[in-house]
Amino acid sequence: MEKRIDEEEPPKRIWLTDTVYCGRKKIWRMMGYRERFTERQLNAIWLGLIVGEALKSLGIAGEVPVEYRGIRGRIDVILETGEPMETKVVKSLYVSASEYARTHVQQLSRYCLAKESEYGVLFHYVPGLSISNLPAYRYRFDLKAVKRETDERLDLLFKAEDAMDPFILPPTWHSETMDNWECRNCPFQMLCRQGRGGVL
Repeated sequence: MEKRIDEEEPPKRIWLTDTVYCGRKKIWRMMGYRERFTERQLNAIWLGLIVGEALKSLGIAGEVPVEYRGIRGRIDVILETGEPMETKVVKSLYVSASEYARTHVQQLSRYCLAKESEYGVLFHYVPGLSISNLPAYRYRFDLKAVKRETDERLDLLFKAEDAMDPFILPPTWHSETMDNWECRNCPFQMLCRQGRGGVL
């Protein structure tokens, strides 16, 4: 399973999604630390992979490579309109109103930036529900603002990568503390809690 995860997101490369989800995780991986996933996390990853393959066969997921500043990303689908569409496997329709779902929107914004498309579509897939009953949201992005934020975060990621110091980065991009959904379930949480002096 770890090999499959590494194939999906090679640990030694910065991806566009690293400007949305925790940048520290990327640096920990680059430093050679491995994640220890709980059985629940592995089940969720496995479900995502299985559903992803099924959605690819339906033409609503895939891997369309994009690049911004030499940093790669993979969009699920480019619609006939030229707009990126990102498909997310979620546990329930309530996820679309959560803090977690905001990161899905931010991820879509990065793909829109890479494709120079002002609009993008986010599709939430809930296993067990009919596809025709599932929501798709169309977003319009201020690409100048997305570019500014993405550039700032990439510059910080490059600085942390050069120094091999995850503490150059905030705990997550959406919180200055570790009291958030992303840190709560993170396998690297203990390393971050030890601080620079305890780890580096």
